[in-house]
Amino acid sequence: MTLTAIDIGNTSITFGLFRSTSLIRSFNIQSSGYSLVKLKAKISAKMLRDTVICSVVPDLTRRLSRDLRALSGKEPLVIGKDIKVPIRNLYRKPRQVGQDRLVNAYAASNLYGVPLIAIDFGTAVTFDIISSELKT
Repeated sequence: MTLTAIDIGNTSITFGLFRSTSLIRSFNIQSSGYSLVKLKAKISAKMLRDTVICSVVPDLTRRLSRDLRALSGKEPLVIGKDIKVPIRNLYRKPRQVGQDRLVNAYAASNLYGVPLIAIDFGTAVTFDIISSELKT
């Protein structure tokens, strides 16, 4: 089984192709320069069996979802819309916490146990504290 995991950020779109739990290939496309032509140059339709998108850029999510659907004939799953992250978000303004941070917190808790602090060094550096009850 092959899974294509896509992280759409403000600066870049990162693609990871997984076979079971092993990363077999990864690549980036700059968010500002994304196009279907660039996507086709990096990945073929046969690689797009199951696709999951985590995004903080709604417009790019729509464009990339449309392009992936056209390439593979399958609808990609989108974190937050199709898949809910099982972390309780206790921020005062929960909508300010992107799905990327919730996914990071959940993945870190599965890999290392809780409680923990998950740190992400992306365009912005973020710190998320996850309690033993899976609350951030």
